[in-house]
Amino acid sequence: MTVLMTAQLPGGTKEMIDGMFAQLAGPQRTAQGFVLHANGPVAGGWRVTEVWDSQSDFEAWFESYVKPAFPEGAPMPSITFDELNEVLKAG
Repeated sequence: MTVLMTAQLPGGTKEMIDGMFAQLAGPQRTAQGFVLHANGPVAGGWRVTEVWDSQSDFEAWFESYVKPAFPEGAPMPSITFDELNEVLKAG
């Protein structure tokens, strides 16, 4: 089932996210099950939202690519998943 992944990164900054995005955007575009990525500032940190074909697709991506790229000493994000009924893509 398609899911919306929401990651809250306490203390996350634009610089941190931009650095990780530059490293991960290419491989993420071709990751199995990846649909959409968006991120932005929130009170006290940063939020990342993504749409994936399944939670297991996201978890495989996170373990293989995101965890190893996380800055030393940065707290791991709090991640939640919500099932989606419909996803309408542009184009």
